[in-house]
Amino acid sequence: MRNKTNILFFFLFGFFAFTFNCYAQKDYSNVEYLKESLAYSDFYEFIKYDKNMLEWQDVNVISPFFEKLKNADKDKVVILHIGDSHIQSDIGAGTTRALLQKIFGVGGRGIVFPYQIAKTHSAFDYYAKYSGTWIASKNVELKPKLNIGISGITCFTNDSSANFQLIFKNRYYSIHPSFTKLRLYCHKGKESFDIKIRSDKTKEWIDVNCSSKDTLPYVEILLPISFDTLFVEINKTSEEQKYFELYGIEIQGIKNSGIQYISVGINGAGYNSFFNQNLMKNQLKFINPDMVIFDLGINDFYRGAFNYQYVMSSINKAIALFKETCPNSVFVLPNAQDIYYRGRNITNCKNYSTLTRLIAKEQNIVLYDYFNISGGPQSMLLWSKNGLSQRDKVHLSYTGYKTKGELFCNAILNSYITYLSKKPDSLLVLNDCIDTTNFHNWIINKSTYYNRKQIETSDKINSYKDKPIVASKPALSSDGKYYIVRSGDNLGVIANKFGVSVSNLQNWNNLKSTTIYPGQKLLVGSGSSGSVSVSANTKTGVKTTTQQGAKKIVYTIKKGDNLFAIAKNFNVSIDNIKQWNGLSSNNITAGKSLVIYSSVSAPKTTTQTSSSSKPRNISYVVKSGDSLWSIANKYGTTVERIKKDNKLNSDKLILGQKLIIN
Repeated sequence: MRNKTNILFFFLFGFFAFTFNCYAQKDYSNVEYLKESLAYSDFYEFIKYDKNMLEWQDVNVISPFFEKLKNADKDKVVILHIGDSHIQSDIGAGTTRALLQKIFGVGGRGIVFPYQIAKTHSAFDYYAKYSGTWIASKNVELKPKLNIGISGITCFTNDSSANFQLIFKNRYYSIHPSFTKLRLYCHKGKESFDIKIRSDKTKEWIDVNCSSKDTLPYVEILLPISFDTLFVEINKTSEEQKYFELYGIEIQGIKNSGIQYISVGINGAGYNSFFNQNLMKNQLKFINPDMVIFDLGINDFYRGAFNYQYVMSSINKAIALFKETCPNSVFVLPNAQDIYYRGRNITNCKNYSTLTRLIAKEQNIVLYDYFNISGGPQSMLLWSKNGLSQRDKVHLSYTGYKTKGELFCNAILNSYITYLSKKPDSLLVLNDCIDTTNFHNWIINKSTYYNRKQIETSDKINSYKDKPIVASKPALSSDGKYYIVRSGDNLGVIANKFGVSVSNLQNWNNLKSTTIYPGQKLLVGSGSSGSVSVSANTKTGVKTTTQQGAKKIVYTIKKGDNLFAIAKNFNVSIDNIKQWNGLSSNNITAGKSLVIYSSVSAPKTTTQTSSSSKPRNISYVVKSGDSLWSIANKYGTTVERIKKDNKLNSDKLILGQKLIIN
């Protein structure tokens, strides 16, 4: 039985505000202090807390990191945690970051990115808004169209009016007052747009020169004050400037002390994804991590057969790249937790655990046997029973990721305490119960297909910098097509069936993950056969469109206007207007102009368009599959406006509930 406590998790993130003035006075090599720092929010019988440690064959592969921890008050310790969807959400890694920073001091938030531009979710503690015309690429694509750096994701624009915001949620306290130093990883050169950047706590913009060609893969920015929201705007300062390409923003503390915990993950990523990150090697040199955690692997086998030799070859190539680039780093190889796929237990998780143990031994790196520590074979059923997993039994719940983050932080602490107390030449906690004697021969006989692909390292921006941007999101009419989820369905299958992307389905249905369930109603496409393509002129940044029989109309927004009324008057969809004008939300401002392409020769008068500035007062009855996002999108309003008009305290809706739409 688990021993529940009443500790609320978000207070772990609130410690910064109260303790940052005193952490430098602590002795980080004091064993008693470290033992006092060991803590768990809950205890579960199936987790092997007594085995929760990092393992190594040779103490020299871990000692540089532990020696660095001793002096974290004088020299910043940088940890780079690379992963897949478990890391993109950042709940587990964010927990580890918060706990380590509570013990060893606050060094920085790490790398962030405006993920919404790529139609995917941000980490748990922030989100992005943007406007303008952008395209994006991720390392999981078969052949990414853009350069890819250490974050595994890139966005690109040749729209000189584009911008974005990074909005951090106050309740998580993830932005410390000392976080005033930024590294903007972007493409630099005379053809790159410059940018302007500012904190929400000041009205003064900082001009950032991105057009200088030097050897650094980033531009360093010093803010006068920290932020809750970071505003970034494209700033074209010369005719030579054509585009802006962003790889991520690293948020650092101004002092050279504490823990800088960088987590970068992309949904669906595997070890093979490294081969698409052509700019990673150069950026990695300047990040210069003290510890690198390879938290990947499950996507390389869980949907099909486990090609041992291929997976081993991919891991070895990735390790070789990092060892060559960061020879002084400590490398940690965790394995995957037990999971289920479509109701079937993935028994290869156990074999993958053994494979990582073999690789860690042969490569002489650190192992974290998370598979066995978290419960071993079929333990996901116990995680699910205790509310620690999502319904897919692949991803974890918020509490589950918090538990995972606590385990990893305490594995580091347990091993560090053992190192300080005994300094063992080797530490092999679970090695005695796993026979690896003949495993190497077995996997070579099992498969002979090696990963022959090479990791790209060349800059390829010249192949696409002058091409017009084509918006990837299809324009949907308000009378979209719906699909009822059946047993065995997943978003990938449904997306292929209707010729859309998984990101489209997630956006249209306000899905925060890829989890779906039988009977769920999903918006899957437009009821209209018409299509619109949007592009940006590479020289002027002006957006153009191609729609048969349509004329370009520049409409000035009047007081009382909303997207629903404007779209109705011009006989177009709300999504069309948003795409033509690079709008990421339904908010519009009186006096601003909208570009509209319509075949309507005589739209209604301005007075009619704005409905004489009177509220619509539409009464809407909630239907199956509705969400506040889909209703707001349908009527050209915002979720916040609907919640305010109907006095709603949450986003939850009830079937048959009546809403007033103004």
